[in-house]
Amino acid sequence: MRSKVEPTKDVARLIRRHFDGIVARTQMRQTNGFIEAINGLFQAAKRKARGYARFETKRTVLFLIAGKLNFARFNEHAR
Repeated sequence: MRSKVEPTKDVARLIRRHFDGIVARTQMRQTNGFIEAINGLFQAAKRKARGYARFETKRTVLFLIAGKLNFARFNEHAR
């Protein structure tokens, strides 16, 4: 690089490292909102399944949260 300013060199290196992602973002016009939503579901499941050691139990809680099942049809006391 020909620049003598170190921060400019850092930016140039950053752009080179992430160039494919930058081009893909400009072409696809998609954000990471979907992945963030899934991450939010995982975090909620981790909070609700706190204390359970088995992964299968945490996975079940995740499915219950993500599925948004309506248990009121089966149990009038369910909220």
